[in-house]
Amino acid sequence: MRTRGLVCPRRTQLGRSIRWNSSSKPFYVTTPIFYPNASPHLGHLYSMLLADTRVRWEKLDPKKSGYLLTGTDEHGLKIQAAAEKAGIEPKELVDKVSDNFKVLAKKYNVDYDRFMRTTDDDHIKAVQYFWDLMMSKGLILEGSHSGWYCVSDETFYPENQIEEIIDEKTGQKKMISIESRNEVVFQEEENYFFKLSQFQDELLSFLEKNPTFILPQHRYNQVVNILKEAPLPDLSISRPSSRLKWSIEVPNDPSQKIYVWFDALLNYLTAASFPHFERQGDKFITPVESPWPATHIIGKDIIKFHCIYWPIFLLAAGIELPKKVVVHAHWLSDGFKMSKSLGNVVDPFEILDHYGEDAVRFFLMENSNIQDDCKYREELLHQSRESLIGKYANLISRCGNKAFNIRESVEFSNDGKFAGIDSLIKDYGIDKEQSESIIAARNNLLASLDSLYANMDSKLDEFDHIRAIQDWWTTLYYGNQVFQIAEPWSYSKLLKDDSISVDEKEKYKHLQNYFVYLAAETSRISSILISPIIPTLSQKILDRLNVSPEHRNAGFAKVGADQEYGEGANGKHHKMPIEKVKMRERNVEAEEK
Repeated sequence: MRTRGLVCPRRTQLGRSIRWNSSSKPFYVTTPIFYPNASPHLGHLYSMLLADTRVRWEKLDPKKSGYLLTGTDEHGLKIQAAAEKAGIEPKELVDKVSDNFKVLAKKYNVDYDRFMRTTDDDHIKAVQYFWDLMMSKGLILEGSHSGWYCVSDETFYPENQIEEIIDEKTGQKKMISIESRNEVVFQEEENYFFKLSQFQDELLSFLEKNPTFILPQHRYNQVVNILKEAPLPDLSISRPSSRLKWSIEVPNDPSQKIYVWFDALLNYLTAASFPHFERQGDKFITPVESPWPATHIIGKDIIKFHCIYWPIFLLAAGIELPKKVVVHAHWLSDGFKMSKSLGNVVDPFEILDHYGEDAVRFFLMENSNIQDDCKYREELLHQSRESLIGKYANLISRCGNKAFNIRESVEFSNDGKFAGIDSLIKDYGIDKEQSESIIAARNNLLASLDSLYANMDSKLDEFDHIRAIQDWWTTLYYGNQVFQIAEPWSYSKLLKDDSISVDEKEKYKHLQNYFVYLAAETSRISSILISPIIPTLSQKILDRLNVSPEHRNAGFAKVGADQEYGEGANGKHHKMPIEKVKMRERNVEAEEK
């Protein structure tokens, strides 16, 4: 029998528009929803930027669109404990700290479509609906539970995953999780349980048929091995209200609150208009109006929840699984995991104030390695910023010099005046001995420019930002190389020499405009293709070139694709789009405090 639920338009229950620019489904990307029991750190920003750059990249194709979800996970014991310590209500705490994550996103130009809060009304209703759905399928049972519980991780650990240590501060013995190194305590309580093991074989079969569902490969292998090693225990999905007060109440049982992960994971569906999906028997059909399924971006510490629990919840509900789960590693500071005791915590707001949004975005993406832990050092951030100035931003300053005319060079190209240019390079070049080198470098540049979008696209599809940006740097290298060895500035003196014939001057003008054009095209195309990573700086350069907003997409990322830009690009009134700064001096005294 077929039943039909509400098919939601592109709008959620709270009136939040689900918007995209094309008739096809958007590329739906999610960050983890962050736990607002403390201020945002570099890892939160990293997850946001991986998602933001990927969605922005998708939008470069005018036929495609994207939808980005981020937000905060606002229930659970950690929030309850933090609020009690601060002497305020949990809602007051999450309202305050959640705003910090919104500010982080705004300051770093993260263009999200929805900022989810698990205290939002539509999310609470979706969680309660999902609970009732699982209960109606006989997948939730009551039972007693005892085990080692970690408040910090909001999860129980089996006996073989804990160890006893001596607390360095107190000298007392305590039990910790081997994986997270956080303290665990033994608890016994009455809970509701979800039958995870009932779907273990189905999930394993799915993964074996879809080996790219989890990236990178060794994370996929990790999950498959867990599923093969032993039966999954039933999952405790509630906590007694007497202990956990700050959470969603279990429907029809005020003595229990819903386990934070059972609540939090469902946010990805809430933002996609669930439960307003079409139901057909035991399955849900995703509406065309919904962006689901998603590509999830998560940190390696929450892989179990997203790659085992979450797919099983969806299999149990009869909902389409995500497209992919991208598991990234963490950032180390000065070679160590960031901690206040070591004084190596990187505050994303502080480095933003000194180095600027674009420099930090570029550094984190240029050094992004989802497979292994990434290394943060302030010297590397400063060097990365210097490279952006010297090798990228400086190119527009060089070809935008008042001695040149970018618009005229574009018109020369449009009029076909660069036909036979190789002969002019050989016969009239400033340094004829360099002519073959110039032509070879030019050939490398043209090939690199025209293949850059495809090359970067194939790598960013796999979240391989390092190699995508390496391709981008290679193109800039060729652009700078051609400009340097061709020396277009040298023709200015010849063009003013009255002893040189009009015919020769015309040839010199062709050569000068040709090399200015190549530099301008390098600046234009490279700016379009780096815009998902450094949107503000790239737009400043495209503004300088007077590139139409309608031409700032992948369809124009080819040599000669835009014939309308360049007016007013040359002149003294233009400033460098990014200025040099000294490396920030670390306040050791403040860190020690």
